[in-house]
Amino acid sequence: MYWKDGWKIMAEESTIEWVCTQYRERVKALFEMLDLERDGLQAVKAAVAGDDPIGACTALLAYYRQGHSGTWLRWPAVRPGFTRDKSADAILNDKFSFYGQTDRVPRTPGGGLEWTHPGPSDDWEWTLALNRHFHLGQLLDAYRVTGNSEYVLRIDEHIRDWISASLPYPARSNATAIWRGLEISFRAKIWAQVFFGLQQDALFTPAARLLMLTSLPEHAHHLRHFHNPSSNWTTMELSALGMIAAAWPEYRESPAWLNYASATLTRELAKQVYPDGAQHELTSHYHWVALSNFEQFADICRGAGLSLPDEYGARLESMWQYLAFTLRPDGHGLLNNDSDLDDNRDRVLKAAKIYNRPDWAYIASHGAKGDLPEGGPSFIFPWAGQLVFRSGWETDALWAFFDLGPFGTAHQHNDKLHLSVSAFGRDLIVDSGRFTYSGKDVHFRNHYALVSRAHNVILLDGKGQGPGPLCAQAPIAENDYSISSGMTFARGTCDHFDALLGQAVHTRVVICHSNNFIIVADRIETDRARSLETLWHWHPRCTVVMDGQTVLSTDEGLGNLRIVPVAGFSWNSRVLKGQEDPHLQGWYSERYNKWEPNPTAVLTADIDGTTSFAWLLLPARGKVRMVRGEILDTTADALRLRIQIQGEAALTFSVPWRNRVPVVELDGP
Repeated sequence: MYWKDGWKIMAEESTIEWVCTQYRERVKALFEMLDLERDGLQAVKAAVAGDDPIGACTALLAYYRQGHSGTWLRWPAVRPGFTRDKSADAILNDKFSFYGQTDRVPRTPGGGLEWTHPGPSDDWEWTLALNRHFHLGQLLDAYRVTGNSEYVLRIDEHIRDWISASLPYPARSNATAIWRGLEISFRAKIWAQVFFGLQQDALFTPAARLLMLTSLPEHAHHLRHFHNPSSNWTTMELSALGMIAAAWPEYRESPAWLNYASATLTRELAKQVYPDGAQHELTSHYHWVALSNFEQFADICRGAGLSLPDEYGARLESMWQYLAFTLRPDGHGLLNNDSDLDDNRDRVLKAAKIYNRPDWAYIASHGAKGDLPEGGPSFIFPWAGQLVFRSGWETDALWAFFDLGPFGTAHQHNDKLHLSVSAFGRDLIVDSGRFTYSGKDVHFRNHYALVSRAHNVILLDGKGQGPGPLCAQAPIAENDYSISSGMTFARGTCDHFDALLGQAVHTRVVICHSNNFIIVADRIETDRARSLETLWHWHPRCTVVMDGQTVLSTDEGLGNLRIVPVAGFSWNSRVLKGQEDPHLQGWYSERYNKWEPNPTAVLTADIDGTTSFAWLLLPARGKVRMVRGEILDTTADALRLRIQIQGEAALTFSVPWRNRVPVVELDGP
């Protein structure tokens, strides 16, 4: 209801008669799109043949109330109640929350919602979220819990209002918030829950039911003919096409839609997913998006009693394995490229049951469930070019992520050779996150999140990286990584710098030692003198200080880290936090539309030509011991350095720049 005196109008607009009068051609088209030879639709067919649209609609709605379509989505009628849900009540007041931002959506002169409202930050992503209809799922959940009729009435109103606002269907590829493919995909899945979940509920009006049935073939048409090729969008769009086809088999084209979705998604799994299980965008958040939609299609097929090729399940399991093996000690996924800090534990635990993988359950539960994995705790993903180091499975383990792979096919940042580190239960060295995609603060994305300056890499002459190769044509060479109980290492190179004069190649070797310290060895091969700018971005909760050229965190009783440079020259060091001029620096975003200042160590130096140097990263709980490093020798083939951690025997490492594995040459006092 819009206002008290609007109830009569709303009541009239809820009837079959009103739909047949106001949307005569759409009703006619609906019956042309249905397979009226299907068992159970005899009464509908007879009414259509007798030119009785009201009778045909009445029989059709009775068929769905009494039928078995969408069986796995059906719920019994909800018992009336009067309790309330705070989030649902906000929606009743036209207040919506997306991406951590809440705004009241204005009403049109006709009383409907303004479906193109951009939210409080003039962010198109907010508009898109409004048209995905996730809020209908919130209202549906609240209704099932409370039985409060206001929630289902608002679902009904929004469906009728949105369909009216969406007309005419453009029947072509377009990027509007109402008819963009991604929004169609989310909306279709929510509508399936609403349509079948409320079949036994008298408050779900005939008008809303019929209008949904007229609009769904348009949703399916767009998903079938205008879906995005070979990206995470494809998984969302075609899993939604599969949902429509499986839940509403009465449409004539449903078998063809389902066959197309099945064949295409099977090909896409092979095309989009590397043999090591990583989705080719190489972005943890969108790996989950693609995985969840591939899995959702499998769920749809299971629910509808349909089979999938064996290779579909096998490749899907490899995607789940990637998600499980990249879990950080706190259960979150990687914060890389356009990712949020996603808690993936419950997702992995659910998948562990489906795929009978007790090793995944062990990882996600920190050993409380399942069986100890046979491999690990460190893993290399050679096609993705990602090293995930863990000192153990416990929550306070030392953990590191090293990115040495291809650029990725979407949602990429210019951050090859980036390193993230956590220890003793908290993040220390971090990726800066994704910030936002549009709106008034989009400069945080365009001029910071996407570029090298927001990552733990090295800038040359003030220049960051440009895009590299999108996809891996082969896995990284086996002599560029090694995992053992004593030492894990990986080696990568970057030779694509944006607008850099001359030629330069950055080689980085990351060594994670069993004594719980990390060596980062860097070599800059260059045809001229350069200025270097090495960046170390810290988590906002870290208290960071400079001790000469050493940078360290000093939070009492918590996980801390000391970073010690080892070079034949001096670094100029400073810590920036929340800088906006002359350029953005020292900002961190753990999820979309949320960001805050974070301390960032910036170390600069000038070099005359090709140069090698290193960094020693030593974690501890509370005060971090002193550590010293010394370069013993440097050649075009290798760097030799000696490390002395306070209270321990010295170690000498030989770090090769190509072909060979690093070795500990000797121990000494």
